[in-house]
Amino acid sequence: MQASIEKEAQEPVHAEGTDRYRLAYDAGVHALAQQDGTLGNLRNRATGLVTISTLIASFTGFFGVGTKDNPLPWPLAIGLIAFVLLVVGCSVYVLRPVKEWLYGPDVEDILTSPQPSDELLLWSQALGMKKAILENEGTLQKRSIMYSIGVSLLGLEAMYAVAVALVSR
Repeated sequence: MQASIEKEAQEPVHAEGTDRYRLAYDAGVHALAQQDGTLGNLRNRATGLVTISTLIASFTGFFGVGTKDNPLPWPLAIGLIAFVLLVVGCSVYVLRPVKEWLYGPDVEDILTSPQPSDELLLWSQALGMKKAILENEGTLQKRSIMYSIGVSLLGLEAMYAVAVALVSR
């Protein structure tokens, strides 16, 4: 009888630990999925930068900045090309493949885990995902900075295109 009472007293503690580890595991999976979505959104916006940058440069030429009779001075043309190349460079950095990126728990790692219990397996996987979340965050931070630089360059390119249009008239 005494052993039965002790076993029942331990089960809720075990269940609470499992619930906590399950919660941490699920939170880790959710956070990794959110990071993947953030990276995808950042990449979509980066392709928009390239499109807008090339449109600015194209429209600058289309609206008569540099005609056959009055060509655009080459330093101004090089400036427009340089802005396009810089914006494209920032976008390519954001778009390039990620070498070290964890999207979720590794199925093979789970199946071949030496952990003796599901509770310890959940705990170890949650800790692994915590590390992956921090690593992914570093990658996202770098790419976000490059995207921000690209946006700033795009604004400068637009102002430069207006200035070129005014100077060439």
